[in-house]
Amino acid sequence: MHPLTSRQAHALMHLTVFVWGFTAILGRLISISAVALVWYRIVLVVAVMGALVAWRRLGFSVGRVLLRRFALVGAFVALHWLFFYGCIKYAGVSVAVLCLSTITFFTAVFEPLVFKRAVSPVELLVGLLVMGGVSLLVKVETGTDTLGLALGLLSALFSAAFGALNGRLAREVRAEVMTFWELSFAAVVTTLAFAVWPQDFVTPTALSVTDVGLLLALAVGCTVLPWLWSLRVLKTLSPYTLALAVNLEPVYAMVLAYFLFPGSEQLTWRFYAGAALLVGLVAANSWLKRGAHAPAAASAG
Repeated sequence: MHPLTSRQAHALMHLTVFVWGFTAILGRLISISAVALVWYRIVLVVAVMGALVAWRRLGFSVGRVLLRRFALVGAFVALHWLFFYGCIKYAGVSVAVLCLSTITFFTAVFEPLVFKRAVSPVELLVGLLVMGGVSLLVKVETGTDTLGLALGLLSALFSAAFGALNGRLAREVRAEVMTFWELSFAAVVTTLAFAVWPQDFVTPTALSVTDVGLLLALAVGCTVLPWLWSLRVLKTLSPYTLALAVNLEPVYAMVLAYFLFPGSEQLTWRFYAGAALLVGLVAANSWLKRGAHAPAAASAG
């Protein structure tokens, strides 16, 4: 499969982020605990990806070095989702998705380490500006405590970590095989979480029909497809560019939450001001770096 052009990659990137905007909403609607939700999500995705790899005859075999890297990424993915959905269940959709906007700042630190380049002061500055946008979007009246913010920020931290690593790995392995192994390791880590919270395990027979349908939508529609899309995008664009675009996810998620949960997700002028800043930063980054990622990607590999 040929790499996307810069324009195609940007278009697919924004479609990916838009679909990701539904994950927080589904996480709010699914009634089971965060640990059980993440476990079922990952198990379903691994089953789908395993079937896809077998159907396409891509082969499951990878080298030991890659396997260790996939294990590390898988652990980061599991921790990201556990903290993300833990934040949603504890502090609400708004806090969880807004904390994700700090991914830009964390990625500006992690990506240079992975690709062995100097830290860009401009990228750090943009990351700090995005954090300023988040401060406008976070509503003072939510009364979020330290635990809620910590869960959200840790979610962003681990998301930036696995995003930066995948930016390099995506150029070495087929996306389907890579996704299967990474999420298989994520499933192991999430299963171990039940040792800490055994009361959170929910048997398949105890799931409601509604939860089953929502979990399938989360696993296939909001995980398998956008995950593969994001890996394809990373063959052309940098992890930092994708991380910056992810800052639009709170905008999509909060608009959806406003209409679906009108009693608990109120939008104020801070939302519109912060959203305008985030959209402006994403547009400016896309324009300034147009056509510049393909050579960089080749040299980084």
